Amino acid sequence: MKKYFIIILFLTIAGCSKQDSGELPFGNGSRYPHLTKTESDGLLVSWFEPVDSTSFGLYWSEFSNNEWSVKSLIYSSDDFFINWADFPSIFELNDSTLVSHWLEMSGKNTYNYDVKVIHSTDRGKTWSEPISPHRDGKKVEHGFVSFYKNETHELEMVWLDGREMAGGDGHESAGYMNLYTTSFDRDFKQGHDISMDAMVCECCPTTAVQLEKVTIVAYRDRTPSEVRNINILRKVNGKWENPYPVNEDGWIIPGCPVNGPKLAAKNGKVAITWFTAPDGESQINIAFSNNQGKTFSDPIRVDGGQSQGRVDLEWLDEKTVVASWLEAKEDYSSIVYRKIETNGTLSEISYVESLGGGRGIGYPQFELMEDKTLFVWTDPLGKNQIISRWIDL
Repeated sequence: MKKYFIIILFLTIAGCSKQDSGELPFGNGSRYPHLTKTESDGLLVSWFEPVDSTSFGLYWSEFSNNEWSVKSLIYSSDDFFINWADFPSIFELNDSTLVSHWLEMSGKNTYNYDVKVIHSTDRGKTWSEPISPHRDGKKVEHGFVSFYKNETHELEMVWLDGREMAGGDGHESAGYMNLYTTSFDRDFKQGHDISMDAMVCECCPTTAVQLEKVTIVAYRDRTPSEVRNINILRKVNGKWENPYPVNEDGWIIPGCPVNGPKLAAKNGKVAITWFTAPDGESQINIAFSNNQGKTFSDPIRVDGGQSQGRVDLEWLDEKTVVASWLEAKEDYSSIVYRKIETNGTLSEISYVESLGGGRGIGYPQFELMEDKTLFVWTDPLGKNQIISRWIDL
């Protein structure tokens, strides 16, 4: 394995050097971006990009003052597990501390891979040695990470953990996929890794938000009868409560749909959107909570009738959210979005882009800025594979 730590002689005092706002940081062969907002209303993005003919690099860049920083390498490896649905992420813990994760092969079988976590205390100038937050040592699936800051502003994370599935072949295994959590103190000393749900859907993304002293996690559950609802887990006063379904969708499916939920929080209000397909009718739903996730409203259906899922969600203002997803259109998938008010009022559906490529599109994402919105996605049919577009909502 090869690894590189970032050494850039022309760094400014504030961090990475800047490039013209019209220049995007993504190079040829780039794919599977993860976009997140910073506390200073900027943006962070991470993605995969080839380093040479055999290795990929995990890169990052920051958008601030209408400029993208020159892309910087977090880590490089011949052994990344590169997957359209379970991609790396970057997360801002505080002004100086960034955290990132990726998946790395741990064995020869397709589903032998570990989560790797790395952090920087100088905003990406140098990075720590990577670690695996799960310490089971089993060559099984681990992935679909969500980072969040707990009530003391320390790092916590959740992920899907297949340690109980050891002994089988892929998803045909001896046990069930678990949902795990762990925490890190200010010195990045790790606490216990704890199972919070012993039977969950095997490969749907997770999501988490922090509301003052309440943590909310959402994920796709699985029952012995193969009902796969979206579950809510809350941690209140340091203790995890029992999970409950945000809605009894009644979707029975014998395999994982690879379609997770997305939470968004603003000033104590919580919204969630998710894909479901009871009786084969695919749809995108949204629900709201005004009591820190104790309960959610009845779902509001927001799709146009041909939804494929892969949702994203952000609050626009105190009473309005923006949701995005993929909508099928003839032989193409269209990235679409619409505004939804908490009283159920829906705007028209707006189209961002229609493109081919199926799973290679990955999970399109967006972030709202003060006067514009950035969408990013992967175009598997193009040479410069990550595409971004600024949109006026």
